[in-house]
Amino acid sequence: MTDRVEHRYGPAGIRLVTASFRSHHFVPHAHGEYAIAAVERGVEAVRYRGGTEHVPAGSLLLIDAETIHAGRPATDEGWDYRVFYVPAALLTELAGHRPRFTAVTPHDSGLARRLVRLHRAGSPLAATEEALSDVLARYAGVSVPEPEEPAVVRRVRRALAADLQHTPSLDELAALAGMPRFRLLRAFRRATGVTPHGYLLQLRLRHAQQLLAAGHPVARAAAESGFHDQSHLHRHFRRAFAATPGSFARNDVQAGRRRGS
Repeated sequence: MTDRVEHRYGPAGIRLVTASFRSHHFVPHAHGEYAIAAVERGVEAVRYRGGTEHVPAGSLLLIDAETIHAGRPATDEGWDYRVFYVPAALLTELAGHRPRFTAVTPHDSGLARRLVRLHRAGSPLAATEEALSDVLARYAGVSVPEPEEPAVVRRVRRALAADLQHTPSLDELAALAGMPRFRLLRAFRRATGVTPHGYLLQLRLRHAQQLLAAGHPVARAAAESGFHDQSHLHRHFRRAFAATPGSFARNDVQAGRRRGS
């Protein structure tokens, strides 16, 4: 069987993903939303927060927003899951504070089945919020401030975010940081989990997602996010999200286009 992924939007901008993976390996990436997934079949291996977690059927996978992670099949059979990608503002409103999941892969078959039913039915916002609130009550706490990152890392991150069109060389970034190249690489990877150029790719992917969700065409999303062309954007979307850029367009935007608006 081949890998299959379906993207759609539910209430309040929650992105609903239904996926079956047999061979796909996700490269390190992050989402602007919180990811709340229920595994229906198989086992996924997730690299997250410096370790590898295994997520079998009947378990939840809970990933904080803006946190880099990667995934792969843990067995030859791969895994199936349903994911709620919840805007950070909505989950913060439900929690009353910026939440941080204290359990990443809890085995909770009852709650997993409930989330699957809601996901499959496209339930109203009230029912979805009630289930998300239960997830928060069981497995989240107040966000703990991250350790203060080195000033040189912060300086490089800001420079990368300021110009997505430019791909600076490592020598250029080392000069900006005022330290040797390999020392910068070690410091940056220790603070962010990726290299400077890996971080720049995350910024570009995030910006492209935002443009696509707002209804802009793929060509514009590619150009304004710093990708060479549409095929370059497609290639990186497939590696990071196992999906095409078009799948991130909101359903209401797509419907509006069909009506000619």
